[in-house]
Amino acid sequence: MKIIDQKMNSLLYYPYINLPQNDWTIRALLYYDNVNAIVPTQYFYEPEHYNPFMREAIMNELITPINPMDVLNNPYEVSLRFIEYLSARKSVIERRRSFFSNQAHIIHRDKSLSSYRQCKLHINKFDSDVFNYLMEIGLAERIDYNWYNVENKTANDLMFLLSSVIADKIQSILATDKIDYSFSQICAQNNDVELRNRQYKRDLILKNLIPYPKQIDITNLRRFKEKHHDLLIAFRSKVESIVLNSAISPESKMFEVTLGELKIQKEELSKRMNESHLGNINFGTICGTISAGIGLFENSSVATITGLLSAIYSVCKTERPESVADQTGLKYLALVDKRMRTRE
Repeated sequence: MKIIDQKMNSLLYYPYINLPQNDWTIRALLYYDNVNAIVPTQYFYEPEHYNPFMREAIMNELITPINPMDVLNNPYEVSLRFIEYLSARKSVIERRRSFFSNQAHIIHRDKSLSSYRQCKLHINKFDSDVFNYLMEIGLAERIDYNWYNVENKTANDLMFLLSSVIADKIQSILATDKIDYSFSQICAQNNDVELRNRQYKRDLILKNLIPYPKQIDITNLRRFKEKHHDLLIAFRSKVESIVLNSAISPESKMFEVTLGELKIQKEELSKRMNESHLGNINFGTICGTISAGIGLFENSSVATITGLLSAIYSVCKTERPESVADQTGLKYLALVDKRMRTRE
């Protein structure tokens, strides 16, 4: 159980080096203790190759770069097993080679994963044997010293295999923002359908519950997670209890009802955060608290002092939502809604 809990706290993103700057990534950063990405050795020494969002997230320790050559004890095993896997599928090789030879364009991160396009794979992610093999059978070509063009479906299979091994090694959930079960041939043949269904259900819950601030401050996001980590644990336990309940499938009425109840509980908690301050903080309390400092304003007008006290009162109200009691496990979510959305 301890290992399962650890996996729920950590995510390994695939198949790209840079996580996209979108709502899926922001939700992942808010939900998991650790978000990891597979990164080639070159990027550790030349971080300018990251996109700006990824670089900032790494600097704020929100994303951890994982070098497969450092994490795996026997990285050549990945190449060996993949070569064995593909060699046993002669018809697949012939079909993919036919399409690959007719393709001249390279897939980019912001384009769709249409079939039989070429993908760029970095040489540092794999043992060189696999690239040599793929070039021999006509499913890859070398671009330059660091990059290879690889037939799209073959690249997807290869990245899924590597990512799965690393995810198991670092005890992380394997996830992608591309929820497409045909994304990888290996993934489609994976017998553990339940794991993929759980990830789909988890993403669906988070998509419905966690708001996406259009203007996100990475530094503030890190501070928010650090400050409210205990609440994050409680919220994650709430979500995972639903994810692990096989009786609540995403297509069921029970899932719809459960999701609706969570939304209502969050809204009620948010209202309490706003309303309870009026009872806990009154103008007299504020005046009494800062009375010792009033002498500093002895030459100020009554209007000036009153205006300043009103400002202090307003700020104090915004600082108190954390004091609201909660038994639902949704306090973290309500604070995300309050703190992050106010920055839009």
